[in-house]
Amino acid sequence: MKAKKRHYAWMVLACCILISVSHSIITCAAGNFVTPIVQDLGCKVSAFTMIVSIEAFTMALLYPIAGKVLTTGKIGLVITLALLLQYLGMFLMGTYRSIYGFYLSGVMIGVGSAFSVLVALPIIINMWFKKKTGMALGIATSFGSAGAIICNLLSAQLIAAFGWRNAYFILAVGGAVISVPFVCKFMKSPQEVGCAPYGADEPDTADDTSAHTESEWGLTRKQAFKKPLFYLAWLACLCYSIGTGVPGYVATFTTMELGKSLQFGSIAATCVSVGTVLCGFLLGSVNDRFGVKAGMLWGVVFMGSGLGGMILSISNSAFLLPACLLMGLGGSMYTVQAPLVARHAVGGKHYSDIWAIMMIGNSMIGAFSYAPIGLFYDKTGTYKGAFILGIAMFALALILGSVAIDMSKKERRAYTARQKTSQPQ
Repeated sequence: MKAKKRHYAWMVLACCILISVSHSIITCAAGNFVTPIVQDLGCKVSAFTMIVSIEAFTMALLYPIAGKVLTTGKIGLVITLALLLQYLGMFLMGTYRSIYGFYLSGVMIGVGSAFSVLVALPIIINMWFKKKTGMALGIATSFGSAGAIICNLLSAQLIAAFGWRNAYFILAVGGAVISVPFVCKFMKSPQEVGCAPYGADEPDTADDTSAHTESEWGLTRKQAFKKPLFYLAWLACLCYSIGTGVPGYVATFTTMELGKSLQFGSIAATCVSVGTVLCGFLLGSVNDRFGVKAGMLWGVVFMGSGLGGMILSISNSAFLLPACLLMGLGGSMYTVQAPLVARHAVGGKHYSDIWAIMMIGNSMIGAFSYAPIGLFYDKTGTYKGAFILGIAMFALALILGSVAIDMSKKERRAYTARQKTSQPQ
């Protein structure tokens, strides 16, 4: 008996994993490089880290264009060029003698990222997976999180052994060699391959809907802008964007407020990262099996308990590392849960156009809310207020997202009823 041929969607998922890992390689262009570059060039830390804001602003401007291009053009060519542009920007960082050159690379990386990461991955997975969407997105995200851990460790070793300039060269060339040829060859749309998305003809038992209905129903961008459910879903995503910024202060909290060593702060941050890797795998499957509301509840339970543990660790540091791991288990709410909430609320038919618009606000509020979180410590001498803010954001996201999903169900039922009445008897 001839073995059943594996669906091409899994090859596309492998491409998405490489794209996610590439993003991890490129984002470590900051991180461990800050101290040696600031010392070498004699610039301020804030002047160098401005690259992150430049990248975020550039991405936000291009998201609507990226959403359109990724659904109408040859996605393999688009993403290959985007990856090459990012790796070129990273490679050039090793040549600069002035901080302003890094800003140019920030723009290059921002342009490439707009067409290859936070907007692209949910769109591509929505394009190829009508079933197991959450699992596919979670797998891609988890590999990216694992890549971030490895890249941070590797970049530190490369800087120590070869200097920061050569470290940039090695990471950029190595990353491009690993990812670009494979993505260029195998990343395609269902139309290019000539097959239906995975699970297009199979029922989906989660949330009383089906893959068939999902493929047909969907608000247009114009319709979505007139629906309260769209804004509720968007607000839920914005809450995730703000809330997931709080765990980024774990190392700073550990060293500054608890008075622990830098090494212990690094261990605490690693616990969060390990939890985030696990979260991606588990959270996607929870969404596929039990529905989007269950995924949102997952975030409240794990991130809420983790942040609560951080508050307890102020008086007893024994709570710290378990709390960090719990926070990590809710750490993929922005990268995995937010796209799934939006997709379920507005439908899959015009999801790419709508998600691209939503990502403008998501990215901007994430970029510009991160630094103010640190004001809690500056003004009060403790991060307790920041942890309470995080709990509130995830709880609010659950409430807003659940209302949006319920309103979406009514829209789906109305659509189904109209379809039945319009069919000839």
